[in-house]
Amino acid sequence: MVFSPHLDFSNRLYGLDENLWSPGAVPFSLLMEGASEIIPAWLVQKVLLFLLLFLSGIGAHRLLPIRGLGGYFAGLLYMINPFTYVRFLAGQWGVLWVYALFPFAIKAFLDLLEDGGIKNAVKVVILSTLVGLVQIHGFFLLFLAFLILFLVKVVRERKEGARILQTLKYVGVTAAMFLALNIYWLVPTLTATGTVVEQITQADLLFFAPQPTSAFGVMFDTASMYGFWRGGYIYTEDILPFWWLLFVFILFLAVYGFISKTISSPASSPLSQGGGEEVSLEGVKPLRATPAKNRWVVVSFGIIGAVSFLLAVGAASEFTRPLFEWLWDHVFFFRGFRDSQKFVALLCLTYAYLGGLGVNELVQILRRRGKRLARGGMMALIAFALLTPLAYSFTMFGFQGQLGVTDYPQEWYEVNEYLNRDEEDFNVLFLPWHMYMGYSWLPNKDKDLGNPAHLFFDKPVIAGDNIEVPGIYSQSTNPVSKYVEFLLSNAGNANNLGELLAPLNVKYVILVHEADYEVYVFLHQQEDLAVELEKPGITLFKNEYPVTKIYGVDSVVYIDSIGEYLELSKTQDVMEHIYILDSGSSSGGDGEMQRLDFTQKNPVRYWIEGNQTEYIIFTVPQKVSTEHWSFNGEQSLKNLGFMPAFKSDEDGGEIVYTRFQHVYLPSYIVSLVVLGFMVSYYLFQAIKRRGSHEQKAIDSPSPNEGKN
Repeated sequence: MVFSPHLDFSNRLYGLDENLWSPGAVPFSLLMEGASEIIPAWLVQKVLLFLLLFLSGIGAHRLLPIRGLGGYFAGLLYMINPFTYVRFLAGQWGVLWVYALFPFAIKAFLDLLEDGGIKNAVKVVILSTLVGLVQIHGFFLLFLAFLILFLVKVVRERKEGARILQTLKYVGVTAAMFLALNIYWLVPTLTATGTVVEQITQADLLFFAPQPTSAFGVMFDTASMYGFWRGGYIYTEDILPFWWLLFVFILFLAVYGFISKTISSPASSPLSQGGGEEVSLEGVKPLRATPAKNRWVVVSFGIIGAVSFLLAVGAASEFTRPLFEWLWDHVFFFRGFRDSQKFVALLCLTYAYLGGLGVNELVQILRRRGKRLARGGMMALIAFALLTPLAYSFTMFGFQGQLGVTDYPQEWYEVNEYLNRDEEDFNVLFLPWHMYMGYSWLPNKDKDLGNPAHLFFDKPVIAGDNIEVPGIYSQSTNPVSKYVEFLLSNAGNANNLGELLAPLNVKYVILVHEADYEVYVFLHQQEDLAVELEKPGITLFKNEYPVTKIYGVDSVVYIDSIGEYLELSKTQDVMEHIYILDSGSSSGGDGEMQRLDFTQKNPVRYWIEGNQTEYIIFTVPQKVSTEHWSFNGEQSLKNLGFMPAFKSDEDGGEIVYTRFQHVYLPSYIVSLVVLGFMVSYYLFQAIKRRGSHEQKAIDSPSPNEGKN
């Protein structure tokens, strides 16, 4: 779980990471940043981790219509199982956020389908929005469950036209409110160019498919909530040879819960027959049979479990691959599920819900007459049921030493403080160039970590975003990354890397002594890079070539490729020209680059003072499309094919990121207005209901009134 001492997500608010395909990029990031201003960031992290488990257990417990002991089984199983265990180990707390809020959103949707009402619709919209706040996968998993619940409900009421129309009306209103509330991310996402999802290929589908973790095969392992694509973790199955018997028992409880509520009534259940004395369990309320009208919910969960199992297996089995590949090719959002094992989240909820019903049925049996021996056996069976989730995933208690708590090395803090003493506006290049790599200072068994540099260092960081799995080096759509990768691959043939990094406004290069850092020996051989600070495990280089965020030039050079640009850099000063990847006639002389005076009003608006140069070049932040920057309303040219450049104006002018003005800001306003309306309506109804109750209490005479 990558956190940092200081959380700053302002770029997300302004839409300066166009490829960030996450609905919660803005609200969740602002929430985390705001919380870190009140309490330390490490405490924010711990609170979040606690809530992931706590909410999972509470939500599954409350989802059962009759809780009893079955509610505790549901909460324990949903909170502690192989799925939550491995996602913790893999650092996928975003997946667990989605997982933790599933039960709350589904319960609200069930209330909507049963009772209708705008109040229930508002609850569904708010909770559904929260589910997808960190990971967009949450929406599709949740809506799959919603769809199945809705269809089963409609089929059940197919002969009740008025009832179906009422259901359709409230579901439609809910969908409309959801879309309106989520305008803030839907519009930016649908209008974005080059999102990561578009880069996902068949190679991803196969590499991230579930993997067998035992001798039983991938289908059994997936059904038993295992099958995570990445190996190397210690599971319960690696320690307990009879682990599969625990799963069989969990499956038995789920199947029995399903059958007892759909096929046979509790009174006629073969396990509930017998005579003897009435049994009383202290603290357990008598359980009622599930009304026939609610059996459709049980049927729905059975279907949700079956569908989620087939989708979770995905491309890992010849049996399920044709279906998943068809969905992959024809349903766009399925490309986001290259890790199909995420569907196990719904399977876990199915086991918890139906298994909880099964445990409650066993409690009912205990309440019936029976021989003392049978009664004792059933009590032992129920105790075993409550202990089974803990035993089935006991490795979660301590994580078998695979997970630890640590801080960043002291040397990182020293480098960060050194960079902060430089008050200029510049970028930092972080090497080695990997999105994921091992860090020797991690206490974990698995030392691979998502690159934390952009979160830890206060200055803007350009770091590797190349996924580097077999068959896939990178899926990045960021042209800055492509440029850096080109420079690094050709660094052995050049000694002017500092000059070539100058157009990115890179003033410093950080090299941490991890992974394959030895291959970066060429950094010491550059004529324009000097070691500025060297600490154990980290080296800071300073670019001695002049850099600046915004500068002016008088010359345009047309080139066929970046390779030609690299050759020209040996005889030209690259900071004195605009390089256009196109055919044309070069113009202008070899005048010197001029640093331009500017005022940053905010991250998407810069005022440029008047100057005499022909062109202005703006070293755009990472992950932002050139097309959306303008100067005095004029669209940009493309320096090196990806960096904004403009015809200058001697009177100066304003550089503006127009996408924020035209897309993000209006979307934010719409969503905020809708949110304000929904919250106001909900509070108004609550106040109105409270006033009604108080008036009813006044109007109703006291039982003792008039007796004296």
